[in-house]
Amino acid sequence: MNVSGIFLLQDHLSPSPPSGLVQTDGAKAALRELALLRSLNHPTLLTSSPSSGKSLLIHHLSSLLYPRFENHVVTIHLADTSLDPRSLLGSHTSSATKPGTFEWKEGVLVQAMKQGKWVVFKDIDRGSNDVLGVIKPLVESLGPGNWIGGRGSLTVPGQGVVIAHDSFAIFATRSLSSKSGKHPKPVFFGSHKFAEVVVSSPSQTEVEQVVNQKFPRLSGKTSRAVTKLWQDICATANNFPSLGRGIGIRELERFSARVNRLVPTSSDGMEVDGVEGDVFLSSVFTHVNLREEVFLYARDVFFGAGTLTASARQLADQAAGVAGQHLGLSVERQTAALFSRVPEFDIERDVNGRNIVVRVDRTRLVANSGTEILQIHSRPFAMHKPAVRLMGRLATSVSLGEPILLTGETGTGKTSAVTHLATILRKPLISLNLSQQTESSDILGGFKPIDARVPGMKLYQTFMRLFGATLSSKKNPKFQESVRKAVLEARWKRAVALWAEAIKIAKEKLRAKAVDEPR
Repeated sequence: MNVSGIFLLQDHLSPSPPSGLVQTDGAKAALRELALLRSLNHPTLLTSSPSSGKSLLIHHLSSLLYPRFENHVVTIHLADTSLDPRSLLGSHTSSATKPGTFEWKEGVLVQAMKQGKWVVFKDIDRGSNDVLGVIKPLVESLGPGNWIGGRGSLTVPGQGVVIAHDSFAIFATRSLSSKSGKHPKPVFFGSHKFAEVVVSSPSQTEVEQVVNQKFPRLSGKTSRAVTKLWQDICATANNFPSLGRGIGIRELERFSARVNRLVPTSSDGMEVDGVEGDVFLSSVFTHVNLREEVFLYARDVFFGAGTLTASARQLADQAAGVAGQHLGLSVERQTAALFSRVPEFDIERDVNGRNIVVRVDRTRLVANSGTEILQIHSRPFAMHKPAVRLMGRLATSVSLGEPILLTGETGTGKTSAVTHLATILRKPLISLNLSQQTESSDILGGFKPIDARVPGMKLYQTFMRLFGATLSSKKNPKFQESVRKAVLEARWKRAVALWAEAIKIAKEKLRAKAVDEPR
């Protein structure tokens, strides 16, 4: 497999699945360095600004070399404070098959080593020294100077040495915001054992190339205008570094996906040849109503979230001003769009009165049309102006498949809004109350001890119902009393024997009845 001029061995001769990576000049250069280090089996550290495509590069290279495997990359978030060495190496846990005994359960790192997967330590510069101390010996075993064909190894206390599979590889990432484009050298424990690849931030031309390829209808004039708006809002957000992660390519793609809805399907883009200087969205969308919709889309993506602190409100005001200038909207129209405009909310029903489509402005959500649908009962929901605006924003994000975080005081209707949307769409809703005591098994599932009386009583109730429908309850009072005592006293062998005897008698009765019936 030729990867940007570096030849690597492919696991299987089959077409690679699409990864979503746009082959810009910067991406090709970073991919070449990554492929070269992979050919040397060298642990690699990728450094860049947030949302510059580090994980995407790793997944793209994995899809090229291992096209048969969809989950070949295992990501471990080292910024998670609950992560400890036992999570990586393994620990003794209660046996699910042999009560009262313990068995060894391998950690995620040991499992990846044996299965030959790629491990990505995300935000490695934020990991604890305990975890980094476990990783360092494994990284050293994969470093330069090993004999050709050497594999990584790791000593697990009490379990011996674990030898990694041939295809095992280690990657790490760190995200640093830098206005100059230069990043400081890594200083975390064991950083000198990694080979670093600095992924440069995409230029304006490369950003336009990404938008053009992922959203062909925006190619040309529209993509240049969208990119210019995004860059100016990014520059505004960089003045508030205390607010956390800035605005990146991910936000640009979400904004482009929304603007893409306003462009006609038959559009092939608007050329910009011969046009000098910057292009603004006000020249792309001439109708003021469309410009207001784009302004609200910008609100949803860029400055509609953090309004809880004074700095966040200041950033939101400045970002709104930048978006308004690009769209040629006056301050009055911006205020009216943000606080007075109410989206059109409509529910289409079939002849039986069932909801089939929920429409909020240009967003259409199709309701569940199955016959066996979980019934969802919600409390009455008042569709006042703020609620309709919230429902519109929720509907847009749901239609685009985006995760949503609702922030607000207790009792402001966050859960009620989601419940009402699920109700009118006839979608089943699962609500989980998370806390510090929530464990992964509460979400993923797992084994837990239970009282045998709980399923035993359910079986007893089912048996009594079937017994009364098949045999005479008046003629068998002693038998029923024996079954009841066995269940209450938790004598399960006795209860099962009585159930089996009743089933045998019921079969004989039904067989005799079938013989006596005239044909």
